[in-house]
Amino acid sequence: MPTCNLCGFPVLRLHPGPAGRRCVRCLSTFRHRAVGIVLDRLAITPGARVYELSSRGALCRHLRRRFAHVTVSELFDGVTPGAFHGGVQCQDVQRLTYGDSAFDLVTSTEVFEHVPDDRRAFDEVHRVLRPGGALVFTVPLMAAGATLERARIEHGRVVHLVEPEYHGDRLRGRGAVLAFRTYGPDIVGRLVDAGFAAALERVTNDAHAIDGTVVVARKSS
Repeated sequence: MPTCNLCGFPVLRLHPGPAGRRCVRCLSTFRHRAVGIVLDRLAITPGARVYELSSRGALCRHLRRRFAHVTVSELFDGVTPGAFHGGVQCQDVQRLTYGDSAFDLVTSTEVFEHVPDDRRAFDEVHRVLRPGGALVFTVPLMAAGATLERARIEHGRVVHLVEPEYHGDRLRGRGAVLAFRTYGPDIVGRLVDAGFAAALERVTNDAHAIDGTVVVARKSS
């Protein structure tokens, strides 16, 4: 039986679909576990300053156990970035309120496809990372082809370029979060344009029920 590399408990099929094999304790998906494998490889020290682009979930809990300094946030509707709501800071990754070189590591799972201007977001993450720091994240990825732009913002309004696609999250519920794009392998070029050295890392590990791709981007030293 596979076990969760984040907490050590069994991984079972709790739901249908590729993300349905979850840890019975922390409810990690293969994406969370894949990020954990990559973090092990990067050997980031426990004293690192870490920023996770969410405040809940299996990866967030794992980071809090693993690192001494973890900052978390959410994007709350109607809340000014930098302000707190329910004890959690609101941040918009397109305009972070943190200072330059504030973090050694930034992580996220399934966030950047929902960001209207991902180039601005990647620029912002590059800014708040220290030299040599890493951005480690997952997004839905097509195996081949160019990124499909699904929607954009024009004059403050959403313009749909193809049939809308909505995902769910813990704050807004199922089918409530618009996907602005579906990434292809050319996401690496987008990160390079923002100043990163970047690569797609395929993570396959039967012992932990992992079969997915993690995006790893490093800011030059």
